[in-house]
Amino acid sequence: MHKRSSYNIKKKILMVVKEKPATYAQLERKVNTGYRTIKVNCEELQAFDQIKVITKNHPANNKPSHQVTITEKGLETVKK
Repeated sequence: MHKRSSYNIKKKILMVVKEKPATYAQLERKVNTGYRTIKVNCEELQAFDQIKVITKNHPANNKPSHQVTITEKGLETVKK
């Protein structure tokens, strides 16, 4: 099993959230990778203003829930 580059993972994250906002859990399934990988890549994308991560406590279990949305800059990146 070969390791995907973090570039490919970030690209996939941007493609997913371009369609509609997603949580870390939804991204895990759609990008087919683990929670830590999603979290680290989302933090990097957010540092470069490609996405915005909004953290709220989930009403059912009061655990933090991370909603990921794409920014204008992120949309421009996806178009390239």
